[in-house]
Amino acid sequence: MKKGTKVDLPLWLGEMLAVSQPSSTGALVTLDLPSALSQLVMNALKADPKTVDLRAQAPHFYALASRMLELFEEEEMVDVLTETFKKRSAEIADQAYNPRGALGEGADFLRGLDEAERQLFKAAHESAKSTRTWIADMKKH
Repeated sequence: MKKGTKVDLPLWLGEMLAVSQPSSTGALVTLDLPSALSQLVMNALKADPKTVDLRAQAPHFYALASRMLELFEEEEMVDVLTETFKKRSAEIADQAYNPRGALGEGADFLRGLDEAERQLFKAAHESAKSTRTWIADMKKH
């Protein structure tokens, strides 16, 4: 393989090769941010985080971002991802508390949730369901 050739590798392998130094010439590989965290994606998240299909970028988008931010110092990315999570979480909560939202116009948004967001939706939905059940039981007594 020629020097400078770009190859997609699993993150665990890329990390191992990047930190190993077989000779005085330096590391075998250098790491770049994955396309899921490209400037194009960051710009889309800045514009409107609710319209970005994070699942299409990476099923575990936030976990990937978290791991990459341990390897790269990207302060702007931290800010963008923090704002993205806040705005999307508010929408997730709204969809979870509105039983008709997941079936209507919110369905596309819900399909684009990464795994962490899906767990958040599930917890919020179960909480709303339990609250409605509790209120109904209280009215009976």
